[in-house]
Amino acid sequence: MRYILTLTLSIIVIATFAQQIQNVKAVQQGTKVLVSYDLNDQAGKPYYVKLLMSRDGGTTFGEELKYVSGDIKNSKAGIGKKILWDASQEISYYDGDAIFRVEATLKAAPLPAPVEQKCSKVELLSVKGQGSRVTVDFIVTSHSDCSAGINKAKEFTSMFDISGNQFITVGGKFGDTQLDTDKTVIGGIPIKSQLVFDNISPELTSIPLLKIGVYSQNGCDAAYSDPEKVFQFRGIPISR
Repeated sequence: MRYILTLTLSIIVIATFAQQIQNVKAVQQGTKVLVSYDLNDQAGKPYYVKLLMSRDGGTTFGEELKYVSGDIKNSKAGIGKKILWDASQEISYYDGDAIFRVEATLKAAPLPAPVEQKCSKVELLSVKGQGSRVTVDFIVTSHSDCSAGINKAKEFTSMFDISGNQFITVGGKFGDTQLDTDKTVIGGIPIKSQLVFDNISPELTSIPLLKIGVYSQNGCDAAYSDPEKVFQFRGIPISR
């Protein structure tokens, strides 16, 4: 069985953070292909790196190549990174040009740990940005049966950007009820909730401070002026 890969020297590089990838080269070594690249990031953030191949001059690319080893999938910044693709394990025969594409996507940092107060616990599920809008999904678990809700007043529920600008929520829900609306909850049962913020810079990649005001009464009291009703989260990565 013959395995022939005639490499096009003008390797295509496409990445979520394209400016981070430089000096991409590919060399055929028998039935394998060695791809080298530099991944530049002084912060040393984790990336998901994958390799793809085109057989039609770069018009279309196949799925992520599977029989690869080296600095692939989970990788951090560094010079002279190497990916070795075992073509004989992935394709039975190919005689033609091949263009490779390297993709590097910044992996989101983990969300902050849940915050627990005397009456309930709040856990972040996801923080997603789309354009100027940021959506925060989270769950609230009360420690006892009570009447609870989310207070959307800016002193209790808001987010801040890296310039110190404060943003109030433009929408959201507490289970199946709107914000500032009482809901009867059962202790230990998580309530899926959401907050939406708008007019946020699309360049913002993390939230320095997020405050969520969860009040409760008639079971465990964390009333309007109780500091125990405010749950604070810091350094929250935004997924875009």
